[in-house]
Amino acid sequence: MEPFSGDVLLITRTLFVLYFTKGLPVTIYLSLLGFITAMLVGFVVGLIRFLRVPIIRDLLQAYVDGMRGLPFLMVLYFLFHVLPFFDIRLTAFATAVLALTLHTGAYISEIVRGCLLAIPKTQHESAQSLALNLRQRLQYVIIPQAVSLSLPPLAGQSVLHIKDTSVVSIIALAELTRVGRIQMQTNGEPLLTYAILALFYFVLCYPVLKLSIGLEGRIARKFR
Repeated sequence: MEPFSGDVLLITRTLFVLYFTKGLPVTIYLSLLGFITAMLVGFVVGLIRFLRVPIIRDLLQAYVDGMRGLPFLMVLYFLFHVLPFFDIRLTAFATAVLALTLHTGAYISEIVRGCLLAIPKTQHESAQSLALNLRQRLQYVIIPQAVSLSLPPLAGQSVLHIKDTSVVSIIALAELTRVGRIQMQTNGEPLLTYAILALFYFVLCYPVLKLSIGLEGRIARKFR
């Protein structure tokens, strides 16, 4: 059986056009919106857990453990298929954004909390010696240093976040993977279709991965 039975050039051109005009904008928009909201959730959850706020800390710990213990696919299925039983119906796009926010937000909260805990105790003591209250210590001393430490792992997490968007194709959201699946059924060329799809994901993720490695090296030299 020949690997390519159709007009390769025509199929390739069609795939590039459809991926670029249909799937890529949705994937980028979904990735950006989902990551921004996940950053907000992750920062708030990580900060509260770092401050050890009673009761709320335990509830947020359960949320983080739950999200980290479940595959992203299960989170997506729950929101899309179970919430309607409680008369909560979301669009496919809103479901995807919410699932990405909750799932990625849990991992970001661990990054935030870990970076806050990584600030040396002497920094806290120095800030206290200057008669700074808790808010001032966090705003001017602790959080700025934690932000620097968090950049490399956040960049790495963003790569995983982008790849997670491919899963939302199961709820019929027309991002890159969904477009590829539909075209594969049309052109009958899975090898070519998914090879080009992989190229698009690589072009999306590789620069962010290189950024993560570069930031990690710069931070290591800074704190050496």
